[in-house]
Amino acid sequence: MPGYFFRYFPKIFIVIDYLIINLLFFSGKLYFFNFSDGDTFVMDYRAQFIILNFSWLIIANLTGLYKSSTFKESSLQFNALTKSLLLFVIFSLIYLSLIFPKNINYANCFLYFLLIGASTFVARLILFLYRKKHRVKIGRMLYQFDTVLIGENAYAQTLLANNEIRRSIGIKGVYAFDHEAPGAKYLGNIDDLIREFDDLEISKLIFCDDRIKPQDYKKVVDLAENKMVRVYMVPDFKHNNPSLVSYEMLANIPFLVLMKEPLSERKKQIIKRSFDILFSLFVIVFLLSWLVPIVALIIKLESRGPVFFLQKRSGLKNKAFNCIKFRSMTVNDVADLKIAEKGDRRITKFGEFMRKTSIDELPQFINVFIGNMSVVGPRPHMLSQTRQYSKITKKYMLRHMIKPGITGWAQVMGSRGEIFSNRDMELRVEKDIWYIQNWSFFLDLKIIFLTFYNIVKGDEQAY
Repeated sequence: MPGYFFRYFPKIFIVIDYLIINLLFFSGKLYFFNFSDGDTFVMDYRAQFIILNFSWLIIANLTGLYKSSTFKESSLQFNALTKSLLLFVIFSLIYLSLIFPKNINYANCFLYFLLIGASTFVARLILFLYRKKHRVKIGRMLYQFDTVLIGENAYAQTLLANNEIRRSIGIKGVYAFDHEAPGAKYLGNIDDLIREFDDLEISKLIFCDDRIKPQDYKKVVDLAENKMVRVYMVPDFKHNNPSLVSYEMLANIPFLVLMKEPLSERKKQIIKRSFDILFSLFVIVFLLSWLVPIVALIIKLESRGPVFFLQKRSGLKNKAFNCIKFRSMTVNDVADLKIAEKGDRRITKFGEFMRKTSIDELPQFINVFIGNMSVVGPRPHMLSQTRQYSKITKKYMLRHMIKPGITGWAQVMGSRGEIFSNRDMELRVEKDIWYIQNWSFFLDLKIIFLTFYNIVKGDEQAY
């Protein structure tokens, strides 16, 4: 059974319990009431359906049945389930006796509640036994130990000593300063960290002890930014950054964060991805469906070669993906190394028109739909550009913390097209990082509007 199934235990059991309650209610002849021929009252089972589900919802909230804490130990969950079932029976019988005192079939009522109790208990017993048998294997699937602590102090020892916190944050171990930390969680000293950083498979590091030398702190932060590792600090860490303005909760513990990222929140990721799917689907169905054949015909008539140009570009976490564009140049051997320049002879006549109107970028909505890109985000660069500028442009790799976009803040603010100097790239990166730090759904809408506005107005950098 996949690990993510156990990660969402509460939600899984919400579905299971409501299925049991409602399937048993509607199946067979398990009715609550017997009516004689002389009865004029007609039972409305839709009302019963609503009352049963609403009652269970209220009772489960009162007993905390679906809180994550009740699933950590099976005894806590069975205790909460027993309370919920007893309250459910009492409430239902009180309701039935007040409304239909003469018509209740108590035998069927007893059978109904007995089956609910047995089914919910058995479902939990099976999954808890499975979890117990495969606890170590499931734990490896559920928890990613991709976080390291820097510094051995009381704060670090507290995080390491609490297994729940350690698993939730995914703490692999600690790099200490002067001596070995107790136990197998010691990974080395700061020099070891710096030397091994490129080979470490981590996504977060937490500075716990401010005894680290300023030069070592700066070196570690630079390495982390270049590898897209998120940097956190305990609240009283002295080597803070003037731009550090936000807190983030990890396992319900507040930490300072070196760079705030609104899109690190799951809800905001869902909002952005949902918009990407809907917007890209609209473009694919209502625009690309008829535009592709027309553009394909013109491209084929003008020059030899494929209609689409697929190019490897740097995506989320610097993973390469095939970026899809309409081919706007003649087929050439330096397409993956040399970006377009003003007056570039490789650009075809129709290609020039497509680039000025951004029509060549439209197939990238396919990338958005399949999840390689977003509608709005930092523009994806060629792999050769990433290799070049990651070595000379500070914080360059941070732009890969989110998915690349068809359009972005840098583009609508004038930073697009040919790069004439390192400063041009620095300005572009600064705007990309500002977008990452200040993302909002309405900022995306603003960027999309400005993109259309610039296309209509005309952009001198579009060539």
